[in-house]
Amino acid sequence: MAVQVTRLSSSVRSIIVNLHKEKLSSVQIQRELERRHQTKTTRQSIRLFLIRYKKNGLIGQNSKRIISKKRVLDIHRQAINIWLTENSELTSKALCEKLDDIFQLQVTTSYMCKLRKQLGWTTIRVQYCQLISHINKLKRKHWCLRALHMSDSFSDVIFVDETTVELSSTGRIHYFKRESEMQYISSKRPKPKHSYKVHVWGGISYRGATDICIFSGIMDSLGYQRILDQNFLPFTATRFSNGYRLYQDNDSKHKSKSTKQWMSNKNMLDNVMETPASSPDLNPIETLWSSLKQYLQSKVKPKTKETLISGIRQFWDALTVEQCIKYIDHIHKVIPVVILNDGAPSGY
Repeated sequence: MAVQVTRLSSSVRSIIVNLHKEKLSSVQIQRELERRHQTKTTRQSIRLFLIRYKKNGLIGQNSKRIISKKRVLDIHRQAINIWLTENSELTSKALCEKLDDIFQLQVTTSYMCKLRKQLGWTTIRVQYCQLISHINKLKRKHWCLRALHMSDSFSDVIFVDETTVELSSTGRIHYFKRESEMQYISSKRPKPKHSYKVHVWGGISYRGATDICIFSGIMDSLGYQRILDQNFLPFTATRFSNGYRLYQDNDSKHKSKSTKQWMSNKNMLDNVMETPASSPDLNPIETLWSSLKQYLQSKVKPKTKETLISGIRQFWDALTVEQCIKYIDHIHKVIPVVILNDGAPSGY
């Protein structure tokens, strides 16, 4: 009957090394130990020992013993604090290696996690935002200060933008019961490498939404002018006969000489607002695009081009004036945060 061992003895480690030299895997070594030598151990123990053996070539215990946790002094804690201050992305393994290299002090990664927690360090998931230059930060801050000083309500502003929507029939969040089959099969979702995409242009205001334009390919200055002519100007003629302001980003097709000349011919150039660059958080329609994509992924789940376009139109047709106002009012929360951040991203 095989004898259970909790620790690999020197003789067992020697046998493992010899079997490893015969090109046997950890599973095969485990079986050979049990069959030939009546020694039972785990594959993980064998694998970890072989990793240490390949690293230092020692069959016996590592010459560097792990020092007791009680030997972690204040100077070690201060060093860990300094390392994390200089580089907040250091893992517990990296901290253990630095502690070993500088102080010849070895601790386990699990104990390092406890030390890091005791020092007040915690983990947070990084939220990426757009990189903004120093000049654009100043422009963003000045724009927000001006809007705040004038108590701008944006009631006559039409916020326009375009986005790209991808054919996707699965969402990013799902729920399952633990210890069920869904736990193993529902975490993976097949996704085509090159899925079908469409571009969507639209605008929102205090008086509702413009007609939506769905197209494929690349939009240039002439394409943008056609969209304004067919989708934007009719909307302003019926909803904003007393005047409006157009909020658009600083895309090259929006600022090109051709577009400016076209706008001048249509007597709308004076209605275009000067907007700061790198400011998606100051355009409320960006939040609407996020809602659109979530609606498609969670409810429509399009699998064909037709259902994708149909789902986009369903979402847009159901957009009410009250919803548009709610999206636009969000800018009043963003403006103070941008000012407090000196023009840096607001996080919205």
